Amino acid sequence: AERPRPAPVVDMHEQMMALTFRIVGLTLCSTELSDKAGAMGPALTTALNFANEIVTSLTLQPPLWVPTANNRRFRAALAVLDSVVQGIIDERRRSGEEHGDLLDMLMSAMVEDESGRLEPMSDRELRDNLATLVVAGHETTANLLSWTFLLLARHLEIERRLYTEIERVCGGAAPKVEQVPELTYTGQVIDEALRLYPPAWIFEREAHAEVEIDGYSLPPGTIVAIPTWTLHRHPGFWSRPDHFDPERFSEAAKAGRPRYVYIPFGGGPRVCIGNAFALLEAKLALATLVQRFRFELIPGQDLRPDAAITLRPRAGLRMRVIARG
Repeated sequence: AERPRPAPVVDMHEQMMALTFRIVGLTLCSTELSDKAGAMGPALTTALNFANEIVTSLTLQPPLWVPTANNRRFRAALAVLDSVVQGIIDERRRSGEEHGDLLDMLMSAMVEDESGRLEPMSDRELRDNLATLVVAGHETTANLLSWTFLLLARHLEIERRLYTEIERVCGGAAPKVEQVPELTYTGQVIDEALRLYPPAWIFEREAHAEVEIDGYSLPPGTIVAIPTWTLHRHPGFWSRPDHFDPERFSEAAKAGRPRYVYIPFGGGPRVCIGNAFALLEAKLALATLVQRFRFELIPGQDLRPDAAITLRPRAGLRMRVIARG
């Protein structure tokens, strides 16, 4: 008899980056970006690593026009990204087809020029907006899913309860968008993963009026850094703050909490515009994968988070993928 093949070991963060990259391409611009991943993948990695270095470096970095090795690599990566994104825009123009997607909306959008006249976006504006949404819409959700799988691998009773809900709601068929409202525990798992490992671990806001915080007077124009990570683990707001407990996000538990102690997407008028899309994408991806597979953590890894532009696993996330019988 044939011996069963050993369960594969994969880097879940790498896999989630590839998955969300494909999803964002199909939803934002009806394009199979995985065909372009060979060019875009390494360029995106180079650009994000460069940005992370700038954010986390304790030394002053030379301006971009100085031809250092790092700057040259970054500029080359940007040229690749520009070329691929421009190719997507040119392809859409040539086809003349309308898909009703975000790219169509951007191409038909009118923006005010300096004299106040309405003009279509320039190619540069189109490229920059589309590239921003592709980058922002895939790395953050990939990070969220990676941390969620880590937490589930460490809490098998929660993973079992999650699987039971998915089976009850979906009955063995692939999860569908219209079933997401019924996947309440799945949503709680995602919310609790966002509390413990918010991809936007810190963000900034500008004070519009004078405000006093903890005895400090902040004049208008002051930039205030809001550390989401610290707020989400503050013992004044959360009992056992470092413990993974999706029950924190039951309707009853949420009702008794101040509004802004949980802000994975920011808050107010500048709240993340991708909020609803990211949550829908994460719930469907999680339900689809947990329905089909179990994920075991490979021991001996460095699982510390890397607090760069977004909060991601420092050295990847190696897991064994076991198909459910």
